Amino acid sequence: MASDARPWFIPQSNLTARLSDQERRTFLKVCPAKTFSKDDTLFHEGDSAEELHVIAEGRVKLVRLTPDGRERILAILGPDDIVGEAFLHDEAYYRADAVALGKVVTCPMSRAQFKQLNLQSPGFTLAFAETLADGLFRCRDQLAGSYAPIKVRVAEVLLDQARRFGGRVDGDPDWTDLETELRHEEIASLVSATRVSVSTAVAELRHHGLLTGTRGRYRLHMPALEAFTVEDRDAEDDLIEP
Repeated sequence: MASDARPWFIPQSNLTARLSDQERRTFLKVCPAKTFSKDDTLFHEGDSAEELHVIAEGRVKLVRLTPDGRERILAILGPDDIVGEAFLHDEAYYRADAVALGKVVTCPMSRAQFKQLNLQSPGFTLAFAETLADGLFRCRDQLAGSYAPIKVRVAEVLLDQARRFGGRVDGDPDWTDLETELRHEEIASLVSATRVSVSTAVAELRHHGLLTGTRGRYRLHMPALEAFTVEDRDAEDDLIEP
């Protein structure tokens, strides 16, 4: 079932951090962990959304197939992310394939399990509501950020991936190695730009010494790149002030 709608997920939800030890034990008892191997599919686009997944370990890619059969990555998710429309609506369906990029552990939760948690652990219900609210605030911030220059939006995508999935370079903590499945085409979709403009932005960031590498293998100077996003946003704000 092809759809233009974006898949539903909450990155870095902090859900488990909001729970007490007892609430966490209850959650794991009601929603026991499930393990997936590399290339296993958590769910398929168009299937009825019977569960959402709280990712505990590993990385998951959300993908759709293009009309010509190519895979288009919509997002890369990791620990503490929540994905899946489950129980939010009786007729909800998954809007992308979710595929494990390696060993993945999730805690799937169905509508029935959510109702059970409501009865056994009211604190979980409150924590989950707070998580959904934070997700809405994050969406609002992302919408506001869509007016930032393309270079800033591209830099922020790479920074987010590096913070979550990158590895520090030995002997130089300012640099982080990032190997990502996101190609320029997928980054373009994430930042609402064209592939050519994303390639140009990456080339400019490289020219300024903020990163090296290409084609999904990058080395990022984190402090300089973070400073660049702040300074460039501030400059943009100065330009639009009345």
